[in-house]
Amino acid sequence: MINFRYHLLSLTAVFLALTVGLILGTAALNGPAVEILSDRVSNLTSANDSLRAEINELQDELADDQEFASIAAPYVLEGTLAAEETMIVALPGVDSDTVDQVEAMLGYTEASVAGRMMILDDFFDPTNNDSLADLADRTAPEGFEVPVTFDGVEAISSVLAAVTMAEGSDEEVSNSDRTAVLSGLTEMGMLTIDADPTGEATSVIVLTGGTATDSGAEARNDGVVTFADTFASTAHTVLGGTTSAGDGNPLATVRNDEDTALSTVDNVSSTQGEVAVVAALAALAADGTISHLGTGSEAEGLLPAAS
Repeated sequence: MINFRYHLLSLTAVFLALTVGLILGTAALNGPAVEILSDRVSNLTSANDSLRAEINELQDELADDQEFASIAAPYVLEGTLAAEETMIVALPGVDSDTVDQVEAMLGYTEASVAGRMMILDDFFDPTNNDSLADLADRTAPEGFEVPVTFDGVEAISSVLAAVTMAEGSDEEVSNSDRTAVLSGLTEMGMLTIDADPTGEATSVIVLTGGTATDSGAEARNDGVVTFADTFASTAHTVLGGTTSAGDGNPLATVRNDEDTALSTVDNVSSTQGEVAVVAALAALAADGTISHLGTGSEAEGLLPAAS
């Protein structure tokens, strides 16, 4: 009985010693570990605070840059498009505030606004290709030859340019011709009109969003380029977007085309970009200078080079 109790107590003592040893050992090890972790946390916190301060500085600099652009705009743009009749076309992805600001910048140039329209998302939906081609054939002004193409966007864009541009067609275009095209697109849910096109536009600002990434993205991105190219064939045209990044981005596509007649601006959602898109049009109208402006890939600067 004594032996059993002795062994029991001995085993208890051993386990107790092991437990105490583990506790003491863990405490001994944890002291330095906790200290190291504490130092690392402190260093990370300092680095994070430093990065946050740097971000705040950059945001302040950006705000100052935009404010400067806003102040400088009247001096940079004053009277630069006095002889122009300019139409503004907004494509999917660009917000109305940006379009409003671009129109305000255009006001400094003394250009006349020859219409303001918004092309809606369905216009570039590849499933509507045949419907657009059919509308182009039905509404083309008498004597105007619709391009022989399987691309509905190209077909209707050529007809739209014909009825809104001063040099869009060799044939005379009547108000009823223009109404037929615009009404057709409106009824199909592809167009809204903020200011009626006069049919006398000599230049165009086309504003778009970023890169399409949803269903039919390739066709949509290509459609934006086709649309802008069509207008550029008959009038001074600038394509302004919110970015030039992304696979198939329309601005990037244009910038990689050595034969393009389009100028581009990749930051139109900023004040700098709103000034630049109008300045690019002025340079194009003045002497045919093609500019690729903004902060993205292949951009040559923030404003056109002084001539």
